[in-house]
Amino acid sequence: MLAVLHPDGRILQANAAWTGVVGWTPGALKAGSYQRFAHPEDLPAVEAQLGGLSGAQGAVSLCFRWRCQDGAWVRLSWSVVSSGDEEGLLFCTVKPPAATVSKEEVGSWSFSDNLPFGLYLMESHSERILYANHRFCQLAGIEKVEALIRQGSLSHAQLLEHHLPAPIAEAFFQARAGTYTPPPVALEEREVRLPNGRLLRRLSTPMATAGGELSYALYLFEDITERRRTEDALQRSELNFQKLIEGMPDGIFVHRDRRFIYVNNALRRALGYEHAKELLGKPIWSIVHPDDLGTVRDRVHSVANRREIAPLHEIRYLRRDGSWYDAESTGMPIEFDGKEAVVVIARDITERKRMQAQLLQTDRMALVGTLAAGVGHEINNPLSYVLANLNLALEGLRGFTHTCGCALEPGQAANLQELEELLVEAQEGANRVRNIVRDLKSFSRQDAERRTEVNIQESIDFSIKMAAAELRHRAHLIRKYEPVPPVHADTSRLGQVFLNLLMNAAQAIPEGSSARNHITVWVRPGPPGQVAVDVSDTGAGISPEVRDRIFDPFFTTKPAGVGTGLGLSICHGIIRSLGGDISVRSELGKGTTFTLLLPEASGACAPTLPPPLPARRAGHSGRILVIDDEPSVGRSLSRLIGSQHQVTVVESGREGIAKLSSSESFDVILCDLMMPDITGMEVYEQICEAKPELAGRFIFITGGSFTPRSRQFLEAVPEQWIEKPFDAQQLHLFIEKALSGHYA
Repeated sequence: MLAVLHPDGRILQANAAWTGVVGWTPGALKAGSYQRFAHPEDLPAVEAQLGGLSGAQGAVSLCFRWRCQDGAWVRLSWSVVSSGDEEGLLFCTVKPPAATVSKEEVGSWSFSDNLPFGLYLMESHSERILYANHRFCQLAGIEKVEALIRQGSLSHAQLLEHHLPAPIAEAFFQARAGTYTPPPVALEEREVRLPNGRLLRRLSTPMATAGGELSYALYLFEDITERRRTEDALQRSELNFQKLIEGMPDGIFVHRDRRFIYVNNALRRALGYEHAKELLGKPIWSIVHPDDLGTVRDRVHSVANRREIAPLHEIRYLRRDGSWYDAESTGMPIEFDGKEAVVVIARDITERKRMQAQLLQTDRMALVGTLAAGVGHEINNPLSYVLANLNLALEGLRGFTHTCGCALEPGQAANLQELEELLVEAQEGANRVRNIVRDLKSFSRQDAERRTEVNIQESIDFSIKMAAAELRHRAHLIRKYEPVPPVHADTSRLGQVFLNLLMNAAQAIPEGSSARNHITVWVRPGPPGQVAVDVSDTGAGISPEVRDRIFDPFFTTKPAGVGTGLGLSICHGIIRSLGGDISVRSELGKGTTFTLLLPEASGACAPTLPPPLPARRAGHSGRILVIDDEPSVGRSLSRLIGSQHQVTVVESGREGIAKLSSSESFDVILCDLMMPDITGMEVYEQICEAKPELAGRFIFITGGSFTPRSRQFLEAVPEQWIEKPFDAQQLHLFIEKALSGHYA
């Protein structure tokens, strides 16, 4: 046996031979010192002899009693040599004493017949079998000659030659029939496999007589098949479990005394470490966000001290580079390597939270769109008769002034002039409200994507109007529009892209600097088949590391609550879905330029021109029915249509059905699409079922709030509807088409 001792007595190294002699494994020996194992009565002398070697080169031999794992004492002979250097290590060769046996003592071995392992004792020179217990005979399969062995009638050579098959003899004694079995010269341990698959542990050792002559050989055989199977199964189980833990996507770590003792690959990668050993031994607080330390300390205390399970809780974990991520974490007490510890499972929920935030943002945008459409509808109804009445009032005033202008006194003429100016201003304000509502509806439209020919300058101008309040206090806007063909895109989505780029450009410039900064929108021809748009600003610029992530979802440099980090990512997705591209150039302190490349509209996308209106006899008048639940809208329509036609106004769908089902005849039916009692769609369906010839006489009026059913309905009658508010020219054009049979 070999060992290395520290000058203070600690056992630094021990080989596997110790186990066979004293029962202790090398690991158990290295966990203590020789003082722990030496007999108390022998210890003072041992310490004195070994202490004399401290710091000096030399050797010493000694013999003392050593405590075995089963509590027994064995006397060991030590040869100790000092390293002679500053470390003063002691290198030891240890031998157990040779056992002695006499023929008279052989009979006392009968007590071992009931032992679970086989014993075999023979005289080395004569190869006479002195003893073999029952378990040995079972293992060797020679129970039929057990009595002969006990009587001393069978020698070892006879046993090998006549009773043990060659594979058994080789396994038990490393010998064959007709050959001499060399006796062991020292304690030797081996594992041997029998032909039947059983695994034996074999110990062999020489034994001496009272005079010290090595005359005997003792063999011990233990069947360790089941133990090895259990150990192998346990090892496989541990290996599989380790693979399972290492392969799990969730981060797992074990800590004891608040320090890492195990970290799996998922957590190591999530924290940005190359090797798990970089974390082992570190305090667990090193990976916790400072704001979460209080919560984590309380949770660790409840698990480690009170042995409770910590429920799932969101914890922010710090990466090696100082960034952090959200994890759903739980902890529970376990036994790890034979000692109490705590295991923590942490699932990275960054992506889940991003998806939740994205869904929330989508829901908010849909809600805003629905709200905007509803507000637009409610504004359009009163705006229709406000605009109509203003137009009629202005026309009437101008007609009166023109007719009676010469007969008016100077004061009256001035008052009429001022009144006309007031009406013109009111008309301009109402038209401005109408344009705002139309822009709002276009921006918030929730229809499915419809790609058509889009005039890119008009789309940009619309976005500029929407961003005007943000732009005017930060920068001077420069438009550079070169002649370009239309592009193939969805109007509202393209407007969303331009609006986002303009808002980002404005927010890159501090307020109150409009005289010193500018934002430029440059529309120009791009590569063949494409149109290019540059949106440039003279703001602070973007650093290279930020620029590389500028289109990543949820990446933002804006303060919390200001930006979601979705704007540019959505813009990137929209442009790429249109078959285009978006890129960015920036220089710190000088500004940023986003460049869009959009596909030109092909000839297949060109809108078809409507067929020319059929000629109609001049001066023809018609009977017109107006169905609208807003009385003011009905009256304004009646005034706009004028005296050329005979107009009947009803205020509900039921009244409209009653009129159309009567004997009265109507050439044109102006019907509101959405009404509280019966909708315009239901009016149309009921009338067409009873009088299908009236289908081409309907013109539907809508304030712009479209339900899925109403959108589907209007797609079936694409030319027979007009949006509020409308002007007289537009209204008369639709009436002319209906009277001409254009919709029939």
